[in-house]
Amino acid sequence: MPDLGDPLHLGWVMAWDAHQLLRRPWALFESNSFHPYLHSLTFSDHLLPEAVLVAPVFWATGNAVLAYNVGVVLALTLSALALFLLARAMGLGAAAAFLGGLVYAFNSFTQHEVVRVHVLSVPWWPLALLFLDRFAREGRTRDAAATVGFLFLQSLSGGYYLVYTLLMAPVWMLLAWWTGGRWPRGREVRALAVWALAAAAAAAAILWPYLAQFRAMGFEKSWADGADLLSYLSPAPRSWLRSFLALPAASSELPHFLGFLGGLLMLGGAFLTLAGRAAPRARTLAVVAFVTAVAGVVLSLGPLVHVGGHLVGPGPYGVLYRLFPVMRGMAGPERVGVLALLGGALLAALAADALLGRLRPRGRVLATVALAVLIPLEHWSRPRPPGAVPAGNDVPPVYPWLATDGTGPVVELPVYPFRARRLWAAYLHFSTYHWRPIPIGRTSFYPPAHEWLVWGLREFPDPISLAFLDRLDLRTVVVHPRIWDEGERTARLAAVEAEPRLVLRRSFDHVPPPRFAPLGLGEERVYALAAGAPPARPCAPAGELPREGWTFSSTGVNKPERVADGDGRTAWMTAIPQRPGDRLEVDLGRTETLAAVALDIGYPHEEFARNLVLAVEAGEGWRRVAYADGPAERLATLDALLVRPREARMVLRFEPQPARSLRLMVGLREEDPAWPRWSVPELRLFARCQ
Repeated sequence: MPDLGDPLHLGWVMAWDAHQLLRRPWALFESNSFHPYLHSLTFSDHLLPEAVLVAPVFWATGNAVLAYNVGVVLALTLSALALFLLARAMGLGAAAAFLGGLVYAFNSFTQHEVVRVHVLSVPWWPLALLFLDRFAREGRTRDAAATVGFLFLQSLSGGYYLVYTLLMAPVWMLLAWWTGGRWPRGREVRALAVWALAAAAAAAAILWPYLAQFRAMGFEKSWADGADLLSYLSPAPRSWLRSFLALPAASSELPHFLGFLGGLLMLGGAFLTLAGRAAPRARTLAVVAFVTAVAGVVLSLGPLVHVGGHLVGPGPYGVLYRLFPVMRGMAGPERVGVLALLGGALLAALAADALLGRLRPRGRVLATVALAVLIPLEHWSRPRPPGAVPAGNDVPPVYPWLATDGTGPVVELPVYPFRARRLWAAYLHFSTYHWRPIPIGRTSFYPPAHEWLVWGLREFPDPISLAFLDRLDLRTVVVHPRIWDEGERTARLAAVEAEPRLVLRRSFDHVPPPRFAPLGLGEERVYALAAGAPPARPCAPAGELPREGWTFSSTGVNKPERVADGDGRTAWMTAIPQRPGDRLEVDLGRTETLAAVALDIGYPHEEFARNLVLAVEAGEGWRRVAYADGPAERLATLDALLVRPREARMVLRFEPQPARSLRLMVGLREEDPAWPRWSVPELRLFARCQ
């Protein structure tokens, strides 16, 4: 795999689709991930177009790694081919169309996104534009159907592309008719409307589980920065060109470098378009390409435009973010830059055709070969180390054994060493060998209870972790001893063997070859967990104190007053990651009796404080307060996150005592830069707990 994170997760998604389409396609979203959540595939993109393309590979081999890699090759090849076909439909020569395909499919963006196959999968937009051009010129119903069908397929390729298609499709249609000089007849409008309504109905059926899940969970991505304008001219961080040219651009999540040769060809195509020098057959798509490229660049700059690291002013993305709620389901605006590649590649093909047309046959061949080599080469970056994943005979035998041992949920432990998120993806991937429900995984939108669960399981087999397993009815426990460091492995296994509720059912001696060592596989043990008595419910906070007159101080990155503004959508937060000493202090302005502190846990639900320390001050200096933090208290929070996530709170309960000021602080811990920040939407204090 390109690495052991997203590719394993996305490979699992495509494998699940292939698995379920043959068995219960009507229950596609009831995946085996994130037990006990229903419709759990909705926490990820469904990847249906990509999954259908590689399903025969998975059906024939059962190898999700192979299927993923085939998906990457298909995504790149089909995208290049689709742009080639679009350029040929414009009347451009085969050589120019070939170069346009290279610009579109093999660049800094796609090299970076090899770890996300659905982001690579952009062949459907060029095909939609091809048939839209035909429909605008000739008005045939079949071309309207093809246009809508390919737009529909691109929309299904990922949540980002759904939003971009909804934004750009009306613009493309208006441009196609306006530049073509012929507005559609009533019959043509009706045909387009019928096919659009059919696609909308199919999309609604697929997207409805997402809408229901997101509404219930309160998912909403936060306002995010975009790309720096100079990042389009600056080679990617690992590029061989970086040592020769690195412009002072603000840091970006993605590389946006268009290339020097590719960029010059794009500018040439833009000049030909604006100067009216494109051939009549190519004029409509040239205008569409120019507008698409400009829109891609401008929108990718985000709500606040930066040039060379300097803030210039607001951008149009901020307007769209406010007007269209669907925009708030995306992590950030930078991926809109893919539209710059779509339009830019077509403009580059237009310029290449004009350039090659001026050369003699021999010079045309030499120029084509040189450009075909240099255009991808200027985007080449040193590849990151790949991740090796066992397949075939190297798969640990515990997984095929689990497939024969029943259908109940399975938990794999440990889940919270330093390489936690890598293991979450691995456990999800290896579930393709047994398809039993599992509670831990990697995804785009984590379920509300997910990280609270893994935080509670980190000291397995302590009482808190066993109470969590009881709550989720997880009776089959797979232990991977080699994940623990040698220094703690013996003690951890001794604790497992000493726990009377854990009964060893099967142990395995198999150890995969050393190249798979980062996954910590080998010598697995499978235990059955006997049911235990649930702990008594903790007391309920009562007598909430009024928040008027409170003043705040903190080490956070924004105003701590947000914890008392009555708006759960705003939150105080620390930097990333949260660190020992991060604190939030509240001065009550008077001495009050306190018995409980409630910290709301909003989306993203993993941003709760680790190793939280509570201290109060009542005129005699700060003193630390011990609060109840056992199985009962942890389970109460877990239940809230599972059942009513919009109301979930982390409650600190303690003996009633006077306090004038309150301090909440992240305590000492081992450094782990993978932890998220700490955020608090709302803070409430209570005088009683009853």
